Amino acid sequence: MTTGSVLARSWRSFTGRPLSYVPPPPSGHGRDGHSLGRRVWASFTGAQLRPARGRTATPTPTPTPVVLPQPLPLPQRAAADRPRAVAVAPGWFALPRLPQAGGLAAAGGDSVLIEASSPDGSARFLVRGPGATGPDHRLELIVDTAGADRPLMTAVGYTGPDGIGRLLLVPVVRGRFGPPASYVRLPGFGAGSSLTASDAGPVGPASSWSPEQVAGSVRAALNEATREAWRQVGALLADDDLRAVIDRELG
Repeated sequence: MTTGSVLARSWRSFTGRPLSYVPPPPSGHGRDGHSLGRRVWASFTGAQLRPARGRTATPTPTPTPVVLPQPLPLPQRAAADRPRAVAVAPGWFALPRLPQAGGLAAAGGDSVLIEASSPDGSARFLVRGPGATGPDHRLELIVDTAGADRPLMTAVGYTGPDGIGRLLLVPVVRGRFGPPASYVRLPGFGAGSSLTASDAGPVGPASSWSPEQVAGSVRAALNEATREAWRQVGALLADDDLRAVIDRELG
């Protein structure tokens, strides 16, 4: 499209001369605020009208988008970063040892001294030092594969200060709230003790252990979730003697 005044375009059309391109008026010029007659005359002659006083257009500022900082995620230890136990025999694995004496002295009663996962990652072991429950170390066992109607049993073996090996049975069942976990004391466990555990296995009517192992394991329970797991174990067993031992220790 060509530009220029009406008069210039008419004359060039009459004479046959080509119409050259005329650039539009620079910014700051306009016809707002002028009368109709002045605007018609400017269009006819090609004159440029300056904006009327007080009518200069104010450019609208472009809003700058505000980028809000995103909250940082809470620090948490990923399962991949948790130490894994080392398999020592089919179905058995060794857990890390307690830290040195300096680390034990600096840690509080509720501090986690050992944290590790089973080789397949389905079970987590957390060992805490002595606390309000007594002078013994405590073990929290979380088994993600435990169901609500069938408890799983894990055997935990360790050596005491006298070097004699001990075996503790820890049942786990999924409760109504929270993860499937049990909480027990480890009598005689301390600095220099080695700690091993077995894969969690389902409890059935034919399951059998020695009455002494069952009695000591039931007494080691520290919370109601662990005692409830033992009740479900007793309800499944076909051995009346073992069921009587569990009932007696639960009181």
